[in-house]
Amino acid sequence: MTAASLAPLFFSLLLMAQAPDGFALLRAGRTAEAREAFQASLRSNDRDADAWLGAGLVALRQERLLDARAFFTRALELAPGYADAGVGLARCLLKEGKTTDAIAALEQLAKTHPERADIREELLTLTGLPPDSGQRPFARPAGAQVPARTRDRRLEIANEGRWQPFYVKGMNLGAALPGRYPSEFPDRATYDGWLKEMAELGINTIRVYTIHPPHFYAALRDHNLKARQPLWLIHGVWAELPPRHDFQDATWKAAWFEDMNDVVQVLHGRARLGRRPGRAAGAFQADVSPWTLAIILGREWESSSVVAFNRLHAGSSDWSGRFVTVKDGHAMERFLAESMDHFLGLEWDGFHAQRPMAFTNWPTLDPLYHITESSEREEAELRRKLGEPPGGLSDEPNDEDAVGLDMEKFGATPLLQGGLFASYHVYPYYPDFMNLDPGYAKTRDHLGPSNYLGYLQDLVKHHRNHPVVVAEFGVPSSRLVAHWQPQGMTHGGQNERQKGEHDARLQKNIHDAGCAGGVLFAWIDEWFKKNWLTMPFEHPLDRKPLWYNEMDAEENYGLIAYRPGTKGPNVLIDGKATDWDRVPVYLEGQGHILKVLADEGWLHLGLFFPGPVDLARQAYLVGIDTVDPVRGDHRLPWGPWPASEAGLEFVALFQGEGRTGVFVDEPYELPEHRFDPHRRYRSVANEAGRFVMGTARSNNARVGRDGTRFPGHSTEIGWLQRGTQDRSDAAYNDRAAWQMGRSADGRGFLEARIPWSLLNVTDPSARTVIDDPERKQPGPVGLSTTPGFRLVLAAFAADRPLWEGGGRFRFSLPAAQGARIPKPPLFTWPTWEQPTFHRYRKLSFPIYQKALADTPDEPRNLP
Repeated sequence: MTAASLAPLFFSLLLMAQAPDGFALLRAGRTAEAREAFQASLRSNDRDADAWLGAGLVALRQERLLDARAFFTRALELAPGYADAGVGLARCLLKEGKTTDAIAALEQLAKTHPERADIREELLTLTGLPPDSGQRPFARPAGAQVPARTRDRRLEIANEGRWQPFYVKGMNLGAALPGRYPSEFPDRATYDGWLKEMAELGINTIRVYTIHPPHFYAALRDHNLKARQPLWLIHGVWAELPPRHDFQDATWKAAWFEDMNDVVQVLHGRARLGRRPGRAAGAFQADVSPWTLAIILGREWESSSVVAFNRLHAGSSDWSGRFVTVKDGHAMERFLAESMDHFLGLEWDGFHAQRPMAFTNWPTLDPLYHITESSEREEAELRRKLGEPPGGLSDEPNDEDAVGLDMEKFGATPLLQGGLFASYHVYPYYPDFMNLDPGYAKTRDHLGPSNYLGYLQDLVKHHRNHPVVVAEFGVPSSRLVAHWQPQGMTHGGQNERQKGEHDARLQKNIHDAGCAGGVLFAWIDEWFKKNWLTMPFEHPLDRKPLWYNEMDAEENYGLIAYRPGTKGPNVLIDGKATDWDRVPVYLEGQGHILKVLADEGWLHLGLFFPGPVDLARQAYLVGIDTVDPVRGDHRLPWGPWPASEAGLEFVALFQGEGRTGVFVDEPYELPEHRFDPHRRYRSVANEAGRFVMGTARSNNARVGRDGTRFPGHSTEIGWLQRGTQDRSDAAYNDRAAWQMGRSADGRGFLEARIPWSLLNVTDPSARTVIDDPERKQPGPVGLSTTPGFRLVLAAFAADRPLWEGGGRFRFSLPAAQGARIPKPPLFTWPTWEQPTFHRYRKLSFPIYQKALADTPDEPRNLP
């Protein structure tokens, strides 16, 4: 929502209000005086609804959203039906990013106040649609509406009376902006901009997993009516897992079928959906069915759920419906056949329409057998035979090769015109069998060995009667590697340029393997997402959208980056000191200055020196107390240095390229792998001075079904790269975490940023840190709220890495008093309920744009 689009409604509220003095001041931009005027009115009469409205408008202008909401609510209590107060509440929702809720509120106001043209205009701005005026007449077409179909192992689209082969160059569209969950959708202007950019990128298909708000479909329709080449739509029907893993549970199944009907009605512009938690609502009037390429049902089904369901309904048998058949299918395959048949029937009977149909699948449930992928129980038995501890067993293990879903068992009746295809989410780094199978390692693409291409060739070879669409693929540009891959296409760990190159390679592999298309994941970075490796330490999860975790792979798949800072970075890592002019001094002495800044993504450090600094012969260490001054390590690491009165949990060492990083006090180090329920994650008071480089284990050591051993993989996670974040600089590197330069007054200067996760901060928006109680309780990691951090600066003369010994202590800030460094002042930062953010195109964007242009518009012809 832009300020310009909000302005007309905002000023109409001011003009229509009945308290002239306060509102006149507000119209004149004299906000503080207006606030005083409304407060004076309320002191004389606290039942003045107009004064409460004015106070709410002042609070809204000053971004005091909680106050604004309370004041508008009070105005409505005093004057029920007060339209201006209702509009004020809707504007609070817009400011909070709750566009869907705001639209619903404005739609209700438009109905109860039809005289208010300004409300109708605001709805038109937000959605591109006028308020719903009732359902339009509809007659089922006499002829079948089939815009796309499958033929052999490809997709085809109808084009001026003929069938044209079509290769899917797709994009998965998640729409959660920072501060929002997936059900809190953006406004019409945002969707319009995205569609324009996606067309510029060169994609021909958008995939959505669930129903978006009405203005998304209106935006897509309007775009396609004007575009030379339309953007096709692959639509999903999302599913949560059923109770007891029983997909035949009557209540769950009825809701699943109801969701299918909602999607059918939405696609044809005939839906009116009421408000439900986590779902889009409203009047869906835009018919996008002519551009709907295909339907993909469901989600990545957990193997444990499929195994459990098959046990509940044991045995294999045939199943036949009106459109779909399955031969010798187990219970889950029969359920999926029934589900596809039901969706096809809804659209055929209601709209005389069909299109290609699939269910979601992934390598975990592929129909292939993988010798390297032992199940949890198989691996435990193999380890027992090898004389090793077998490890714990899960009650419901999610094994990667325990059961399969095989589209080749599925067939079509004569009534099915759109056809069936196989849809897989295939990433290059997971499951392990893709990268451990020696056969896949022998496959080569245009750049060398490619396990990914080898696996895809196997998958396509198996599906001799159906097209294969890779409905998700890609790599993220996070700092942390969450899973290893032999060609470097890891789950995270790439910079933006590498991400673009890997995404381009994967797209070419998909086409070369004979697939019918590939859908890149994803369009934007979404802050609410969480990865298995970081999730145990991102609590509370309901506040995850409020901050950006550079370490989390799941947040960083997008070609469009969303980062902290309203108009750009709060501090740009570029070696230029001007960003720091507005930041107050935290510590000063010996000609040195330390400045500190906190935002939604990082703790920023700015060090100013009397003159040039040579980090080959000098070292600077910033000790950080994150919990409280009593706990933590009271001795600086790697030497007989003065003790610190403030216990330190972390130290950031700056000693040149390859020797700069964040080290953690040993008792407070997180484990290499997932959260250990038996370990206390708690800072403890000590004077050991043992600070270590943190590590993360992305892959456990494995034993294959044939007894072959495969090593694990771990990564040191605290090293900080030197470079520039200036996007206009040819040396730009989004992984850059520190840089040096000169300030305007000739000082030497160093700036750095540290991701919150490296400091065991679980939620910077509430200043929450990892802090188990002294007696560890079962359940999630313990948390506490820190009042802020205390930082110590220490300078050393050193010509080799400080951790190797031999350095000479020069001074500290605060200045050491004898053998002890006094407790530094508290650095704190304000908490927040809505993040600031800006966006930009990653370097990946033009690289992938070229890859799409180089990819043929038709799939390969397969024998």
